[in-house]
Amino acid sequence: MKHISIILLSLVLTLPLTAQQIDMQAHVGSDEGRAAYSTYLNDMTDYYDGPHSPEVLTTLTGDELFGRLNELMGLTCMLEEGGYSYQTLRYEYVNVDRDLNNQGNIIGYYDGSSMDGTWDGGSTWNREHTWPQSKGADKSISMGHDMQSVRPTSTAVNSDRGNTAYGEAAGYYDPDEVAINNPAYKPVNMGSYRGDAARVILYDYLVYGKVGNYQNDLYNGNAQLLDKLGASGVFESVGIILKWHMQDPPSLTEMVRNDGGQEYQGNRNPFIDFPEIAVEILGNQVTTYTVTTSDNLNMWPAYRHTTANGFIVYLTDEQGNHPQTADLTINGTTAYLYDAPLGRLSVTATNADISISMGDESAVENTAADHTDAAIYDILGRQVNHLTHGQIYIRNGQKFIY
Repeated sequence: MKHISIILLSLVLTLPLTAQQIDMQAHVGSDEGRAAYSTYLNDMTDYYDGPHSPEVLTTLTGDELFGRLNELMGLTCMLEEGGYSYQTLRYEYVNVDRDLNNQGNIIGYYDGSSMDGTWDGGSTWNREHTWPQSKGADKSISMGHDMQSVRPTSTAVNSDRGNTAYGEAAGYYDPDEVAINNPAYKPVNMGSYRGDAARVILYDYLVYGKVGNYQNDLYNGNAQLLDKLGASGVFESVGIILKWHMQDPPSLTEMVRNDGGQEYQGNRNPFIDFPEIAVEILGNQVTTYTVTTSDNLNMWPAYRHTTANGFIVYLTDEQGNHPQTADLTINGTTAYLYDAPLGRLSVTATNADISISMGDESAVENTAADHTDAAIYDILGRQVNHLTHGQIYIRNGQKFIY
């Protein structure tokens, strides 16, 4: 498996400060996100190859998809090899949870605070077990000192949660109740850590859990998600996990730390890289709708399914421009907001399959006749060899946009 180039990372470390600071909660599919962190897609693409390539993964669903990614985690995660511990995390966050605005600072979980990354004995920040130690992530085992799971958090914020399960109902811990403490965060990017929480729990389940006969050498019985739902578990329900995941897409904070986490321990969080796989694995646990699009629009993330609670995507046409409101047709819902300058589409509720189209599709369909099963196009319409977010691909005669 290929890993992240230190040279590529240094390109971001030396990013100059500007008057307009980067919102670390910006979506990587947004103009702001792509401009701030352009190396992410290359780093991600290098990781998924061979039997774990996107071209293979997109042919799998359910248990088989879990198994193939669980296998990849077992092959690439180095936490069982020694030299990794709960103690070493405190000196590595400065290389993983980097604030792109302030070299040497880290982004705090839940409130987005920018903090000096130097360990000061826990006075400023400490380590938050998203999957609590008392519920299976004891810090003496790999799951309890996994960089992708154990996050740096303001000491004051960390103490508020304890081991309470995530959720929206009374008695659960909702990250949205934590005040954002970062002046660079913009209202349009929501500043929410709901999606972050969902994706970390999904990661733990994928890496350390078991489905049917699928398990890797990291399995220890502590991350059985469906057995740990409800107030005594780690999340309120699968439905809430997927709702948070789709309503709060992966942010720059997650992209940056996903790269840094791979550099540190070898593996990535696939739910950050390919958000759509969450529903492909767990979709049979909730009522889902198929989401389809026309070929002349690109979506990121490409949720082919969504719960009735909706989702957020960024839209561009094949020339890389955001479609104008007047040209955009959205069927399957009347509950949506679209910001054309940003390309941000927020669907807040669905009542049928979602279809998103723009202008005259006939010319696009004629062009599509020239596509082959191997043809993959990036967000600028250029044919490429690897499938990454914002690309059009064809599978079993159907066109999907990722």
